[in-house]
Amino acid sequence: MDVKVCSDDRCSEWVVAFIDTGADLTVIGTRISEKLGIVLEKTEREWAASDGDELYSPITQVEIIEDGGRERISLDEVLVDDRPLDMESNEDVLLGLDYLQKAKKVLYFDD
Repeated sequence: MDVKVCSDDRCSEWVVAFIDTGADLTVIGTRISEKLGIVLEKTEREWAASDGDELYSPITQVEIIEDGGRERISLDEVLVDDRPLDMESNEDVLLGLDYLQKAKKVLYFDD
């Protein structure tokens, strides 16, 4: 599946994506955020992985376009943080809640 991640008119292609469109929480890395030209707001959300402390990360909005624009998914609340991501793969990674849980990164979060 070809996936592009877009914010406004800027897109990042060649994204390895694990997407659960019903996820309550999605995390993207700062590299994707920078490619999309996302200006992080001061709004943050509290969350915690099962093996870590309580964390605070900026929230943004992201649109995912699949296969040349046939499918569009808008994610209203996306955390921008590198801590749960595997940065050694040198790929852009977008992780949905279910993937993080399967990787034993169970998340707890408060609104």
